[in-house]
Amino acid sequence: MLIGQQIGPFEIEKELGSGAMGTVYRAKFHRSQEKVIPIALKVVALGLVGNESAMARFEREANILKQLRHPHIVRLIAHGKINKQNPYIAMEYIDGEALDRVLARRGKLGWEEVVGYGKQLAEALQYAHDKGIIHRDLKPSNLMITREGVLKLTDFGIAKDTDVTALTNANSTIGTAAYMSPEQCRGDRNLTNKSDLYSLGVVFFELLTGRKPFVAETTVEMFLKHVNERAPRIGKLVNELPPKFESLILQLLEKDKENRPIDAAWVARLLQEVEEDSFARKSAGLAAAQVRTAKPLNQSGEKMDATDKEAARALRGKKKKAKKKAAVPLLEQKWLRAVGTFAVLAALGGGVYLAVRPSSPDKMFAAFEKADTFDAKYEAATRFLETYGSRGGEMVDKAAVVFREGKVREREKQLTNRHNSTLKTMSQPTENDDPAAYEAAWQAMDAEKDGLLDLAEAQWGKVKARFPDEAKLPFSTSDAELTKARWGWLADKRIGDLAAARAESVLLWKKIEDSRLNELPLKTDPASPESLAIRAVRLKTFGDDDKARSVCEALVGLTERDSDKRAWYLIGNQIRRSLTKVAADPVDARLQRLDRWLDDVKKKADEVKGDPDRGAERRDVRNRCRDVIELYDDDPLPGVQVEVKRAEEIAASVPRRKS
Repeated sequence: MLIGQQIGPFEIEKELGSGAMGTVYRAKFHRSQEKVIPIALKVVALGLVGNESAMARFEREANILKQLRHPHIVRLIAHGKINKQNPYIAMEYIDGEALDRVLARRGKLGWEEVVGYGKQLAEALQYAHDKGIIHRDLKPSNLMITREGVLKLTDFGIAKDTDVTALTNANSTIGTAAYMSPEQCRGDRNLTNKSDLYSLGVVFFELLTGRKPFVAETTVEMFLKHVNERAPRIGKLVNELPPKFESLILQLLEKDKENRPIDAAWVARLLQEVEEDSFARKSAGLAAAQVRTAKPLNQSGEKMDATDKEAARALRGKKKKAKKKAAVPLLEQKWLRAVGTFAVLAALGGGVYLAVRPSSPDKMFAAFEKADTFDAKYEAATRFLETYGSRGGEMVDKAAVVFREGKVREREKQLTNRHNSTLKTMSQPTENDDPAAYEAAWQAMDAEKDGLLDLAEAQWGKVKARFPDEAKLPFSTSDAELTKARWGWLADKRIGDLAAARAESVLLWKKIEDSRLNELPLKTDPASPESLAIRAVRLKTFGDDDKARSVCEALVGLTERDSDKRAWYLIGNQIRRSLTKVAADPVDARLQRLDRWLDDVKKKADEVKGDPDRGAERRDVRNRCRDVIELYDDDPLPGVQVEVKRAEEIAASVPRRKS
């Protein structure tokens, strides 16, 4: 802990927050004997001092902040190293609160307030974009609001300078998933200013509604929502939201970056128009209210009497209101007896209706929401839609999502069982199935099993195109319509699974690379599809296709019949397809490979173990030893365990340098 310490010109006062990269402190900066200013001091975590990638990112943030001098961007004061070892960045201290905390305290903000903050943020973004800098991590926690209401954009830790090669690897994703643009989610390495504009749209949505446009349980699921799903209409969630502001948010959240605003300056101008339109409406409303409430005066400025008012009505072409006729007492009116007869009949009919009428929409929907299993929820959704589906609205939309998923699960289970059957007749459609859709789906499942994901996607595309109009339906209670619609729904789900498999594959490689960079263990959990996939990839990279194939078989067996884990089933088949033929004697081949591998590692270890400055090479030695230890810790063969022990000894000869 550094609190209370004097480090160079900095006097540490208190900790403001900490994260994976380091800790931020409030400190006093003794710039001179007379001048002391408050600052926020960001100090890199001690455990990352030897991490080349982390150091490069820290240095990058300082270099980016050095270029930025704007009233709505946090300002760099100084940067360097504490005791010539621990890097720091000193920034202006912002006496205020981050917007995520404001949101947590208040629930949501009014649209006028969001417009005000949005104008400041758009100005800051345009300034950074003009410098060739893309923030890439725009979110409420990185937006500070001072006590005077001034917004400050902070945390350029993963910002990308478009004039310099990015530090991240090709096709990797970086940022906070809930706010990332579709192109970030796809791992696009050529991000533009429009990526920040999409994140700006997400921030606007959350500030106005108190929730994010997309909610997901996993990062991959969130990626898929950003790429494929349209955001909810915010106008339905926020009262009195100006249509022009709603239109701007929808445009910022466009999936295709070409359909988003041209730049942040355009966003700022439109927000200014929204503000001006609102002021004009309020001014006009005030004037109208004053006219309506003013007392009528004659030309002399005196209050109008009855004669003046009558003359004014005549000039406007209006007649004086006629006096109302005297009301006849109810009991003396002739139609009363007839009403009594009808009342008796209505009471009898009403009793029958009350006995057989369906529950109210609210009551039926409450039963849907209280259901604690998917099957129960699906049944409740079906009942609700059959009764109230024609009404539309948010309740119908929520029930439709579950209904559609239930129909897809039923169809998916049926097709999986048929596809796994050894009976040849199962490849033929049933009487109620469309032959063309069935054949394309069967070929898609064949391709999935063979690890041919591109071919599978093309075949599912044919299935979806078979009944394009029905495929767009959110739900249907018509059997004829439903038979067609479920083909499109199934195809959508399976195409989504393929996209998820590709996204997960990217993340697998990133996790392996991060493990090697930070020397983190990757122990295998046989119940975890991700863990098995990582093990299979590492074994393939190591060259042990025989053992990798066994792991793929375990992965496929674990996920084949689980609809929610379909992406991992696809990954297992894809890795399995990439493996070569089994060696004539796989055990002997494995022992020879391990022996050659460790001979090579031992030579490198002997070369670098006496030189602590060759950190990257020493780390590579430890990682190559860790590959052997972790990938063969479960192998019962004595010869293999001898090699594992040897790897442990080599790794111990080149220990990590103590920080």
